Amino acid sequence: MESKAQRRKKIVELSKKFPFDEKERQTDEVLNILKASPLWVSAQKIGLYMPTAIEFDLTKLFTENQEKELLIPKCLPQRQMIFAKYDPNQLVRSDFGLLEPASNLAVEPDLILVPGLIWNEQGYRIGFGGGYYDRYLSNFTGKTASVLYDFQKANFQPEAHDIPVQQLFIGEKNNEY
Repeated sequence: MESKAQRRKKIVELSKKFPFDEKERQTDEVLNILKASPLWVSAQKIGLYMPTAIEFDLTKLFTENQEKELLIPKCLPQRQMIFAKYDPNQLVRSDFGLLEPASNLAVEPDLILVPGLIWNEQGYRIGFGGGYYDRYLSNFTGKTASVLYDFQKANFQPEAHDIPVQQLFIGEKNNEY
C-alpha cells in the first residue's frame, strides 16, 4: 500500500503532466456545476484558497464574484488557521510562499472549498500534510466542498483525525487525453 507521501508525489507528477486544454475544460465544467449548486447559491461568506499550479484552479471565482463575501485562509502560529476577507490589494506572502490576507480579523465562512491533492468517494482528502484544514474543520459547523480534476480521485483509508468534505465536484475525463 502506498504511503501518503508516495500518493502526494504521484498526484503532483500527474498534475504537472495534465494537458492545459483539458485542465481548462474541466475547470470550467466543474466551476459551472459548483456555481449552479444550492450549496454555492445559498452561501454568503465563502472560504476559498489561493491556488498553486498543482491545485484546482479557482482563479475565476475571484474574478467572477457574484456578490458573495470571499474569504481566504491565513496561517497562524501552532498550525492554526483563520479565514479573513479577500482583498487583492491587501495580500502578503506567507512563510509557505502562499498569498494570504494582511488582516488578522477572522470571519466565519458559510461554505469552505477545501483544497487538497487526492480525495476518496467518502470525501476524505489527502492534502499537503500540514493539518491546517483538518484542525480548522474539527470545529467548523458550516458547509464544505472540494473541486477536483478526474485524476485526483483515488481509494484510500482515512486516518482517525481526517475530516471529510460534504460534497465533491469532480471533472469528467475526456477520453482524448
